Amino acid sequence: MARLNELVRNEGSHPGGGAGPRSKGDVSKAEFKNVDATAVQVSLERQAQLGLEADQCYAQAEMELTPVLGAVHSGHSFSLDGVTKVVDGFVNSLAQGDRLLVKAISAERGGLIITNLVNTTIIAIKIGMGLKYPRQDLMRLGLAAILHDVGMCLVPEEILNKPGPLTPEERNLIKRHPELGAQALRQVCPDADWIADLVLQEHERLGGQGYPRGLQGAEIHEYAQIIGLADTFEALLHVRPYRQRFLPHEAVRELVTKEKTVFSTKTLKCLIQQFSVFPLGTRVRLNTGESAEVVELNPQYPLRPVVKVHKDQHGLSLKEARTLDLSKSSLVHVTEIVQDGQ
Repeated sequence: MARLNELVRNEGSHPGGGAGPRSKGDVSKAEFKNVDATAVQVSLERQAQLGLEADQCYAQAEMELTPVLGAVHSGHSFSLDGVTKVVDGFVNSLAQGDRLLVKAISAERGGLIITNLVNTTIIAIKIGMGLKYPRQDLMRLGLAAILHDVGMCLVPEEILNKPGPLTPEERNLIKRHPELGAQALRQVCPDADWIADLVLQEHERLGGQGYPRGLQGAEIHEYAQIIGLADTFEALLHVRPYRQRFLPHEAVRELVTKEKTVFSTKTLKCLIQQFSVFPLGTRVRLNTGESAEVVELNPQYPLRPVVKVHKDQHGLSLKEARTLDLSKSSLVHVTEIVQDGQ
């Protein structure tokens, strides 16, 4: 880790007395400024508020999607009003910070279909923000993402939750879910006709490796390409009946090494940039010996994220975790990524 340590120590000039190198003419001593306790308290309260809002936003999404999936399964009509409000909330939350993204890539997972829809939507919007999409495009991207796999609720649960390998017949049935979902949306939600077109393309891949039509390159809408990448990334981050979850940095590496020919360079590069060197949710060890989790990124200083310290140098859990912005700390930095259980 010597190379990483060296990079961290020399990374940029940090605001507020950071770790950047001084010029030869700067021989002033380090200054210790009084901290405004009121300002610190307001900041902590704001962080807590954003976290609560993200939790509420996520719960609202699950609540709105439950009747939508029920309507698709039973063939009853539904309105886009509820999920539109959800996507609007996602865009607002992600514009203010990454609390919602942290929740989407956490190890916890509820119902397979609903949480996949919610998490994929959050990740897709984050990619769209990295691509500088205007709000209108983020909303359309989010609406398509939140309904991208509705066809899965038409696949028998015993197949979706099967712990062992699927038979060829079962695999072919699952591969029909984009067509089933697109057809259902057109029948039960007239306003979702344009979404149905994207649902049909979300599992297509650039080189023609996808399904159901084997589309290639520019034949696949960019929204569908983004949603497909977000969906794949989300799947890697969570346990499936047939494998364990990947840690965030492992999922990024998996995409780069094994999936780089099936997704556009632009969208894949954007995903990597958005998730930085230490993606959100990555567990790390600091040079103090403490263990922490990355909870927010610093685009200007990718090696110095915001972390939540939860264990001391002896591996003992702290009574109260504390948040530390490494871009504002000249003495503390990440030394390594740690695996679950370490």
